[in-house]
Amino acid sequence: MKICAVLLAAGRSSRMGEVKALLPLLPDGSCALENLANLYRGLGVEDILVVSGFHAEAVEGRARALGLGVTRNPDPARGMFSSVCDGLRAAAFDCTHIFIHPADIPLVRPLTLAAMLQSVADAADAVIVPSCMGREGHPPLLPGIFKDRVTAYAGKDGLRGALTALPVLAVETPDSFILEDMDSPQDYARLRELACRRLALSPEEALCLLRVCRVPEKGLRHAQAVGAVARALTGALREHPALYGTDKPPDPLLAQAGGLVHDICKEQKNHEKAGGQFLLRLGLPALAALTEDHRDMAVPDEAPLTEREMVYLADKYCFGAAFATLEERFGQKLEAFSADTRACAAIRQRLDRARRMQARLADQFGLDAADIARNVLNSLHTE
Repeated sequence: MKICAVLLAAGRSSRMGEVKALLPLLPDGSCALENLANLYRGLGVEDILVVSGFHAEAVEGRARALGLGVTRNPDPARGMFSSVCDGLRAAAFDCTHIFIHPADIPLVRPLTLAAMLQSVADAADAVIVPSCMGREGHPPLLPGIFKDRVTAYAGKDGLRGALTALPVLAVETPDSFILEDMDSPQDYARLRELACRRLALSPEEALCLLRVCRVPEKGLRHAQAVGAVARALTGALREHPALYGTDKPPDPLLAQAGGLVHDICKEQKNHEKAGGQFLLRLGLPALAALTEDHRDMAVPDEAPLTEREMVYLADKYCFGAAFATLEERFGQKLEAFSADTRACAAIRQRLDRARRMQARLADQFGLDAADIARNVLNSLHTE
């Protein structure tokens, strides 16, 4: 199997006023074109072709500097589908599958493309399209055997119309970036903000990931409870900079997403470590760090508190989706392992560490973490 990618960058960018594919987008200053090149190369796709048109010299110069192939649409005013066709005609003849990726949808995550490639084994002769929360997005993955049928299409709706006559498989992904395009200065400003969150998931995406992983309903209820409490605790923490330092305020939405996915590998041995490794493989290191530490941790008194500690503490207040004090939560563990002296000693040590964190929040800044958790969980049950 040989995978190729065709990146569409032939547009006029009339609404943006600048060449969209070349605008700095990521925090390190990388532009959309460079980010897409890195995305595909990170998945082992080396045959990457950029279709230029309007602004051809600037786009082609940057593409060649990135080591990408180039083909030019001689008449880009014909529309995006003409660039799709030019790209398919210029793609390597031995490509078995071709990603067709508009450069103005630049933040698609590696986990999406990886899931699509895995689906090829089950649907080698189908067009694979990513779908997030019921909405299909970009990029489609086209089997090479359909290149001629797509380029010969002369009907309505361009690529979308061409694909309607082909077998299509939608692959669910927790990646809403498949829907985020960059047409206007307002879109550009929004995507620059979103680019800072690409190593994590939003709470909505995190819940989608749990459903993709077929977490049972009981697990979903616990995950939503922990996520809600972690968000509330982190929101309270933000009001006290001395607790977290002045470098970067903790993010309640990141904490909520971390709370949602903390038990994603619950059925596996050492589930917190397994969950962290799973999330790392998905390219989500920010969530992996929250998941790896949720079962137990020790925090020096002088260390600032972060989303990590709030997810950890939130989990201790949630028995299923119901509120429990630390004593009740760990008391259940002590009762279950009452015949195992070593296990009980370890449980008491974990209880002591959780109490110390709870006491630190209360003594230093008057934050009653247990009361915050109780109120959040009570409100969830009354909605």
